[in-house]
Amino acid sequence: MDEKELTLLVKRYGGLRTEQEARRALGAALGALGGAMGEDDARAVGAALPPALKRALGRRPPADVRSAPALYAEAQRRERAGLGFAVEHAQVVLQVLAQELAPELVVRLRKRLPPDIAALLQPRAAEAEPPPYVHAHPAREAAEPQSLSRARPGPSEPIAETRHALAHAGSVVRSSAPHAERMVETARSTRPGREDETLAATRDIKK
Repeated sequence: MDEKELTLLVKRYGGLRTEQEARRALGAALGALGGAMGEDDARAVGAALPPALKRALGRRPPADVRSAPALYAEAQRRERAGLGFAVEHAQVVLQVLAQELAPELVVRLRKRLPPDIAALLQPRAAEAEPPPYVHAHPAREAAEPQSLSRARPGPSEPIAETRHALAHAGSVVRSSAPHAERMVETARSTRPGREDETLAATRDIKK
């Protein structure tokens, strides 16, 4: 087991900025974990660790660690970080140990550690695979290839063949008498009750 590899795993999983921070978190959690182990278990784990980490494991706390809260408190004391950071870092270190130690040693530790600490000694869950690419739009059918003998110049919808209306329905361009409302013969009266009469008809009545 390589010290640098363990440090980089803790740095990556714990979201730490530097290897120095990861090394400090690793040593603090190992020292706290040593207080939860019996001497034979501590020797077995120490034999699998690099020398520097073995020494950290051997620095046992003054009192035995009998629960996860006690483990976190001891890790916080050693790391000199906030409790929330110490909790997260200790959990990451135990995940890395469960991943890197021999499986039979991990099983042995889970049987002998306090239950809530043993529950933390689990390999990190594999990161989920990204979802497969899904087409947001239906695939289009490939267009029929054009040959020089069949192609024609210009856009696919020439102006001469377009069916789009060139003016809206109320436009004077589409009216047969665009100025009907302004002509005397056809303009409508504005007097109440005579809206249907043209000005020309009203003038004839007055005559």
